[in-house]
Amino acid sequence: MADLLCSDREMAPSFLNSVLNQLNWAFSEFIGMIQEIQQAAERLERNFVDSRQLKVCATCFDLSVSLLRVLEMTVTLAPEIFLDWSRPSSELLLRRLAQLLNQVLNRVTAERNLFDRVVNLRLPGLESVDHYPILVAVTGILVRLLVDTDFQGLA
Repeated sequence: MADLLCSDREMAPSFLNSVLNQLNWAFSEFIGMIQEIQQAAERLERNFVDSRQLKVCATCFDLSVSLLRVLEMTVTLAPEIFLDWSRPSSELLLRRLAQLLNQVLNRVTAERNLFDRVVNLRLPGLESVDHYPILVAVTGILVRLLVDTDFQGLA
């Protein structure tokens, strides 16, 4: 995979843009769904939340984590796709990646935020929704970028 990503200068940006677009969609859907779940949980009558909605929400979260893992693998195998400024798409891909990672970190790490409140509800069906999996994936990407940037003398 590393050889293919590094050698095909048209396919790699297309693949990564697709992953980034899907991640943006999945994470945005996830945030929208947890907003609805939080609103339903705050209502006085405390109606139950539809189990299908919880499953779709958890699936969007799992998809977001999986796409982050794909990005982590890509950064590990072929960091030059993001860090080699001689490639015309590197800067744009790195900017898009940074924006998405920033969005994820802003939504997941703020104290007593929406994500925190929904995780603390411990709703059945949302067992996979937690800080750890998504933060590990984001951290893995950032660490690889930092290590490879330093290794390539770009820091």
